[in-house]
Amino acid sequence: MGLINDIKLYYSYKETIKKNKNVLLTKFNIKIDNADRMYTVLNIPTEYFEEPYNLRKSDIDQISEKMITEYSIKLAEYLDSIGLREMYTFYGNVQKVEKYAYLLIIGFKKIDTVDYNTLLYRRFIPISIGLTLILATLFFIL
Repeated sequence: MGLINDIKLYYSYKETIKKNKNVLLTKFNIKIDNADRMYTVLNIPTEYFEEPYNLRKSDIDQISEKMITEYSIKLAEYLDSIGLREMYTFYGNVQKVEKYAYLLIIGFKKIDTVDYNTLLYRRFIPISIGLTLILATLFFIL
């Protein structure tokens, strides 16, 4: 029963993020991929930093970490307010993609959506269609 409940929750999560797609994009610059993960590249404004030759990498990371934390808290508050409390998680560590840019990925907490969608769209549906065609062919032949 646990897996069935997780799948129901996943479709509820999926429906909620689709309904709020425009708000997520305009307010948080969040995009949704084919595996129903939310992601954004958070650019830290350079005015928060002094001249580049005065900063060490650790200084940049400390300032950026504070900005990422503030952004994550605001995003989490919004996601909780639209009914996704305890349904999402921040995947992995925040990935640095450029000197002042960081990739954040948020997805469904209980199921790996990439594996689930791969299983569904590349295995289950094609096999179901194939079996249906075989059975329909056998039905008309016999």
